[in-house]
Amino acid sequence: ELKRLNSPECYFNYISKELLEKRDKLVQVLKECGMKPVIPDGGYFILADFSEFGDQFQSDADDMKDFKFVRHLTKEKQLATIPVTGFYTADDRHLAENYIRFCFAKKDETLDKAIEILRKLKAN
Repeated sequence: ELKRLNSPECYFNYISKELLEKRDKLVQVLKECGMKPVIPDGGYFILADFSEFGDQFQSDADDMKDFKFVRHLTKEKQLATIPVTGFYTADDRHLAENYIRFCFAKKDETLDKAIEILRKLKAN
């Protein structure tokens, strides 16, 4: 790879370009469905504020809002996301309860399916 470092064929150049395109594609659809994405400068995860959806995703469990929303997306929409409050201490979880985490380092077919699901999802 070192010999190809300054060429488009280099893995490091290729993967950066590919992930940037996937990130931008997911950011656009998150905005379209009513979420507010936090656009990362690097990595392959996006946080999205889903507070525009309100509390419409209730459950019997005494969980934070992000866990309820993630559970709804997983069970009802077959879309896997990550609840952000799981990364916080009990005292600080309230800071992240309106956010969920998306991974965009996926095969194109997988990301396209997620985008299709998200386009059908609309905030109040």
